[in-house]
Amino acid sequence: MAQTSFLQNIKSRWQNAMPKFFRGVFYVSSLISGTALAVNTALQAAGVSPHDWWNDLMPYLIGFPAGIAFAAKFTQQYNGEPIKKEDENV
Repeated sequence: MAQTSFLQNIKSRWQNAMPKFFRGVFYVSSLISGTALAVNTALQAAGVSPHDWWNDLMPYLIGFPAGIAFAAKFTQQYNGEPIKKEDENV
């Protein structure tokens, strides 16, 4: 029962509108994370051995922006009420 409520809460938060600031944070963070993932995948597909600094830095380039995007997407409530679609440009 509690798990269903938890999943419904996540679904409703994902579908709610985001304020402009959080929308920008979400897109920039997703862009950084996606670019790092694409570069790493291309290096592996080409069979290239990347430098050690890339292997040290790559998990942070993917993990931190992905965490920030997650927090920006799911942090949407003001005064206990979710933002409605018509209030999207708040």
